[in-house]
Amino acid sequence: MKRHILGAIVLIATLAFAGCNNNQKNDQKENEEVTKKEVVNEPVKLPNNLLIIVDPQIDFTTGSLATKNGPAAMDYLAKALEQGAWKNYGWIIVTQDAHPANHCSFVEQGGVFPPHCVQGTEGMNVYPALQEVLDGLMKQNMGLEIHYMQKGDLADKEEFSIFQNAHSGEKLRRTIEEFEHFEGVDICGIATDYCVYETTKDLMEFYPAKQIRIVTNCLAAVDDNDTKLADLMKENGIQGIEF
Repeated sequence: MKRHILGAIVLIATLAFAGCNNNQKNDQKENEEVTKKEVVNEPVKLPNNLLIIVDPQIDFTTGSLATKNGPAAMDYLAKALEQGAWKNYGWIIVTQDAHPANHCSFVEQGGVFPPHCVQGTEGMNVYPALQEVLDGLMKQNMGLEIHYMQKGDLADKEEFSIFQNAHSGEKLRRTIEEFEHFEGVDICGIATDYCVYETTKDLMEFYPAKQIRIVTNCLAAVDDNDTKLADLMKENGIQGIEF
């Protein structure tokens, strides 16, 4: 009799233990399914704003034509975007110098600058910390449009502004004009006194200055004492913002 009772107890315990294991496995499976669902990103409705990041390239940060505040400014921009500043935009345009080796702006060709952002070289690439964040945003597939546009690709023509390039300039101009619902265009990047200034000035030719903003803590200049951009902003009512 005792033997039968003991056997029954062992059987009940075994069944109870198996039930616990099955429940644990089911809970684990449900948790895994919830986790899988959580990592699937659904596109969100983003504001109808455009961010233009001007020439955030290696040669303008740590390379042959490095600006003093270039790395710090681009590190800050990368961190701001990673922490959510991207949610203020439906589009991000990244411009890049893409010079041939014999570009007219180079000293060897009679220009005033050392060779920089030459096609096919590391120096033409986007600053690594910023590129990593942009890559991450694209992988999230949240509905944010990120595009890269090149300029300065002809040996005999200097193009400080993306709008001065026949192909890229026309494409971007058409994009901005077609998307009349754009509420604003924000600009940042390198260099304040050259390409950022020229890009802003050219944009004003067909887009309202009152809808343009400059991200002032994501800029770097060749000459920190240059006031061209600040003067342009003041004269035309262009607002400065910070991330």
